[in-house]
Amino acid sequence: MTERDPRELVERVYRALAGGHRAELASVLHPEFDGYFSPGLPPPIGGHHPGASACIEHGWWAIGALFAVRALPERWLACGPNELLVLGEYQGTARRTGRELHAPFAHLWAGDGDRLLSLRQYTDTALWRAALEEKPR
Repeated sequence: MTERDPRELVERVYRALAGGHRAELASVLHPEFDGYFSPGLPPPIGGHHPGASACIEHGWWAIGALFAVRALPERWLACGPNELLVLGEYQGTARRTGRELHAPFAHLWAGDGDRLLSLRQYTDTALWRAALEEKPR
């Protein structure tokens, strides 16, 4: 296999997530992928998800069950040969309430040159929870 630039791999993740393409997402992640989502996100999303399958199911797919949202990258910052920091904004709506979500994010990705090994996701969890709250009558 040829070694890939981490940005190429991360761009594939964002495209796969935007299109709901689980197989494409799984192909970019190492089987022992280590995902960490901001604590304070609604269960089961927040926290540590060891393994690609757990991260997909309890992280990204759990987000998709609660929100129609996209991660929109704005800045790409190389942090070494196999690490990349992506800054951007989540934009979308909560499925149950229809309330908008606009929340900044920082994603720190690490790879091995062929697949992604880990993600550390940071976001304003209060904005996510507020989008899930019913509007007062």
